[in-house]
Amino acid sequence: MSFKKETGASAPVMDLVHGPVGKTLLLFSFPFMLSTLLQTLYSTVDTIIVGQFLGSAGLSAVANGTQLMQMAYMLCIGFSNAGQVLIAQAKGAEQYGRMQSIIGTLFALETGLSFLVGTICLVFVNPILQLLKTPPEAIVQARYYIVICSIGIIFTGLYNMFSAVLRGMGDSKHPLLFVVIATGINVVLDLLFVAVFHWNVAGAALATILGQAVSVVCSFLYLAFNSGRYGISFSLRKLQVKKEIGRRIFGIGLPMALSGAAIQVSFLFVSGMVNRMGVDTSAAFGVTQKIRSIPGFMAQGFGQGATSMIGQNLGADRKDRAGQTVRWCTVFCACVYGLFGILYLTVPQLLYRMYTQDPAVLSFARMTLTILVLEIPASCFMQGSQALINAQGFVKLSLAVAVLDAIAGRIFLCWLCGYALHLGSCGLFLGNALGTYVTSVIVFGYYISGIWKKREKLV
Repeated sequence: MSFKKETGASAPVMDLVHGPVGKTLLLFSFPFMLSTLLQTLYSTVDTIIVGQFLGSAGLSAVANGTQLMQMAYMLCIGFSNAGQVLIAQAKGAEQYGRMQSIIGTLFALETGLSFLVGTICLVFVNPILQLLKTPPEAIVQARYYIVICSIGIIFTGLYNMFSAVLRGMGDSKHPLLFVVIATGINVVLDLLFVAVFHWNVAGAALATILGQAVSVVCSFLYLAFNSGRYGISFSLRKLQVKKEIGRRIFGIGLPMALSGAAIQVSFLFVSGMVNRMGVDTSAAFGVTQKIRSIPGFMAQGFGQGATSMIGQNLGADRKDRAGQTVRWCTVFCACVYGLFGILYLTVPQLLYRMYTQDPAVLSFARMTLTILVLEIPASCFMQGSQALINAQGFVKLSLAVAVLDAIAGRIFLCWLCGYALHLGSCGLFLGNALGTYVTSVIVFGYYISGIWKKREKLV
């Protein structure tokens, strides 16, 4: 098979190495922003419906189950992100044969890893729930949620892999389309399984998994039937594993996966501290995390776009554009977080009422969302600089930052503010917010130092 650079109006990819940097990043990232925002609806719709129909115990179950599953997802996503980095740099360097080999190897690794992670979650579900000090009222439903999500984690892993392939090649529209399909199915099934069939938290988990399964099928069929438009083949006979590329993906992906897992482990410890303060505090923490995730995922969309754009420009030896991409990403993230900061301060009760009508949980709204405002400056500077580190494949720094974020950041600060300083639940929310500065200061410092300009390409 021959490989050639895709050209023409029908090409589904964007040119990321030419044209105005800000405009290109905005147009390329906007579908990612919508995509990641819609992805939050998977868990957000679960939480809203569960909160309205099942109360605090249901909210606590979803909150605890989500914390564990997010850690599992991070292990799978780390390898997808590694593949995206290699694909982007190969695309920028116009090495299309190598790009084909990267995709085939990534598919095999992601499939095997998803089965492994899902199995581990199933085996250790009970010890983990006990470690989290899950409230007794919520532990049975949390177990159902984790078991169902663990069985379906293969769909989460494969969806993220397909999206990473498309992002790396410069296609931001089709990942959005597939998320729209999955989200629509999830919303309909959520209402059917929870509100009509009364399957409780298990119904919410099943709706999410079925939505992702349909999205995976659509993603694969699209790539299989349109592979020529991308200059690659996505037929099963072409998806061969290359040992050298497998080692490269593993070498980059494992630290990325451990980085994401380390941060999620910190959230598990924080959840354990929160759970000790009762089911209402646990439910409030779950609601706060859902609200926090909305601007977080929007900013992550810009970060995903920036990662691909920086990667392609590094592959094309355009370091000037790579640096400009970091700055524009920071500006766009500041706009998103600034808007939500206003909402946190002006309508906290309204935001909480999206998820629950429980007066005990609603009493946390103003305090918790005011604390979230303190996190905004750190969040604004983080995505662009982190995108640069990821696009370079500088996994040692990424892993070191994640470990510091987990231990010196969230776990220590939550313990300090919540228990050592006797600030109670307020201290736990405060420590969780301040932990973001540990990551932000380091990654932004790396960018402004200019050291990144001396690193070599991966391809």
